[in-house]
Amino acid sequence: MKISTTVYSKRLHITDKASDRINCNQKSNLKDMRYVCIILILIVLLFGRNTSFAQACCTGGAPISTNLGIQNYASEQLIVDLSYDYNSLRDLYAASQNLHDSRRTREIKSLFLRTSYAINDKWSFSVILPYLWQEQIVRSNFGRSSQRTKGFGDLVILAQRSLINNHKHQLLIAAGLKFPTGSISKKDDEFGILLAPDLQAGTGSYDGIGALSYSQFGILSPSSTAFALITYRYSFEQNRNLGQEKYRFGNEFALNIGLSHNIPLKKWRLSPSLHYRYRNSGKDVTDGFDFPNTGGEWMYLVPGFRLHSAKGIVIHSSIEIPVHTNVTGTQLVTSQKWQIGISYPISLKKDKAVQSKYGK
Repeated sequence: MKISTTVYSKRLHITDKASDRINCNQKSNLKDMRYVCIILILIVLLFGRNTSFAQACCTGGAPISTNLGIQNYASEQLIVDLSYDYNSLRDLYAASQNLHDSRRTREIKSLFLRTSYAINDKWSFSVILPYLWQEQIVRSNFGRSSQRTKGFGDLVILAQRSLINNHKHQLLIAAGLKFPTGSISKKDDEFGILLAPDLQAGTGSYDGIGALSYSQFGILSPSSTAFALITYRYSFEQNRNLGQEKYRFGNEFALNIGLSHNIPLKKWRLSPSLHYRYRNSGKDVTDGFDFPNTGGEWMYLVPGFRLHSAKGIVIHSSIEIPVHTNVTGTQLVTSQKWQIGISYPISLKKDKAVQSKYGK
């Protein structure tokens, strides 16, 4: 009886310890969730409700906001990502009404080279360099005219910090600068007139960029993930026409909320996703006055997928489907937009281990 009592008491003690661990984990998860919710609510209240931020659908330079996704990287890993973005603007809107006027169209093709390096499990840095081609066609009773421009866009450097990263939640925050490396002096080929700011390869200004990403794993099933991404760009003033004109693009706020699901294949893993995207940007300002026909809000449904290989290579693609448009004045807006890209990981840990082994 003494032996059985002792064994029984030990089992109770072990059970109590396991129960305490589960309770501690649950409390930790609850604290993480409260932390996440507070941050998300504060950011939405600060930026999401401010409808004074608006900007023309055709933002100056490359479409950085749609290519600013942040993710967690393995320590000492270098990720090289190359993506192609196509944006066709064929719908002319006045406020939220489609005018069904096809006399003016525009195509924007962008190539993005993104290099990211994770110093450790917490910190990583990214450099984004775009190259873009733009063409605007205007048809009238006098014929057809076109304006074209191409070149490197503005360089973006981001620092990223992982705040929470466990089996259930992930919270990442990023901040950085956009540098005025793109040209703002391109001229019309036919008349030699300086092209409009939104047709230039760059914006000519240093801009502040911030992003916050949250993911919750196993939201509907063990293989599904709910995610949210908030980005914000603050624009500074630039000088145009040899300093005779001061121009400032509107600030931009974007919110992405969606779901993804992992489907295991033989040698690959497929992750289809669907998310809602909201973009609100502000009126441009020139010499202290609002620039006409700039600013508004746009909403999209974005289906996409990511195809992961066993070696870490990822093929990704998405399509933006416009569902709501409300612009200031009259503006040409997106009719069709899609993106495709590939990323390749390079583990620098392995290289260091080989060098250490051979004494190099």
